[in-house]
Amino acid sequence: MKKGWQIILAAVSIMVLLGGICIGVGFITGAEPERIATVLDNRYNITIYYEYVVDQLVPALDNAGVI
Repeated sequence: MKKGWQIILAAVSIMVLLGGICIGVGFITGAEPERIATVLDNRYNITIYYEYVVDQLVPALDNAGVI
């Protein structure tokens, strides 16, 4: 199982690195941060996940005594 986690960690690290490179290229080519955020939100629904975590998950975990 240890080998599996290393593979997962390597894959996630590569994805994060590629994402950072893409955002960096966006800045270099003159993109505005608001546009990059809008494109990412439209593609991956970041706002929906954020609102779910803040509005529902955190209060549920707090009520359960987990956090």
